[in-house]
Amino acid sequence: MLFSIEPKSRREDLYDFDHELGMLIKFLRGSRLTLVTGLRRTGKTSLMRVALNEAGVDYVYVDVRLSLYANYRDVVELFIGAINDFLRRRSSIVDRIINAFKNVEGLRVSLNPPGISIKFRGGSRVNIADLLIGLNDIGEPVIIAIDEAQGLRRVNWLRFDRLFAYIFDNLTNLRLVLSGSQIGLLYGFLGLNDPRAPLFGRAYMEIKTRRLSPDESLDFLERGFSQLGVNCPRNVLERAVETFDGIIGWLTYFGYEYSMRGSADFDGILRNAVQLALSELRNLISSLRSYRYYVILRVLAEEPMPWRLIKRRLEDYEGRELNPATVSELLNNLVGMGVIEKVDDEYRIADPVYRLAAEHL
Repeated sequence: MLFSIEPKSRREDLYDFDHELGMLIKFLRGSRLTLVTGLRRTGKTSLMRVALNEAGVDYVYVDVRLSLYANYRDVVELFIGAINDFLRRRSSIVDRIINAFKNVEGLRVSLNPPGISIKFRGGSRVNIADLLIGLNDIGEPVIIAIDEAQGLRRVNWLRFDRLFAYIFDNLTNLRLVLSGSQIGLLYGFLGLNDPRAPLFGRAYMEIKTRRLSPDESLDFLERGFSQLGVNCPRNVLERAVETFDGIIGWLTYFGYEYSMRGSADFDGILRNAVQLALSELRNLISSLRSYRYYVILRVLAEEPMPWRLIKRRLEDYEGRELNPATVSELLNNLVGMGVIEKVDDEYRIADPVYRLAAEHL
């Protein structure tokens, strides 16, 4: 169903991204390193999951949603849980998978039911590199798919960029697929263009998700309501197209809420979406620990602005002149996090619902 709010896993539930899907499947089958990038709620996770299911290659899927200070157990259990899910999906080669992990230090291996877990008492700690070496030793191609991979930059006890470079150079049965909505942070974390970084110079492919055009947005809503047998008036559809600006996640949210409520309370649905976005936005920028980000977002909630006007508004707020480099750093950080974008010479809040939410910061 187009309006199902969980990430899609089947092609028939994925709205007309045939080109992006075809290219991603091609990359999964041949590229050692693939990036899937785009704004929040533009379908990265759905695109990646559908492609993984259709590529005909085994995969381990890791969804990185880490706390600010991710500890050892948090991260290791993410990877072990993903491997156990792989075990359940590939029952035909369970013996080979279990055999690949039986000598990994700090790991408990179970045959009935098949699975792996951490030994937290005695012995050595599980090394994530050893888990990946075990997957490589199965002897068949395996995709390591990590959703929102930039979250791993918060791990301060393991250099994941070094680990990814090691995989690329030495574990030839493994292929990396990394997604990220905080695109600048993902690029910076991986250092693909930084001569000092471990992954520098490695070849990679990239798929970028996109906004829907107004015609596509209208078609998406009409198809979704048709699937559910819901009649949504044309003027409401057109208002949704204009409000949500081609962000398929918000269009899906609107379609689901409208269908479930059985009423035409567009304003109520939008208020709920704004509250959800406001909570996400606050969590996103709270780690930056500067009130200046709130000022910038409140300013950009009014209208897009060029750098010089944003600097002036910040200076008016503080009552003093600011170093130009400081203002540029603030804006670059927000761009890197995917919160704002630069179009021509103006900055604007990238997500239309975040734009409305920023008015309440």
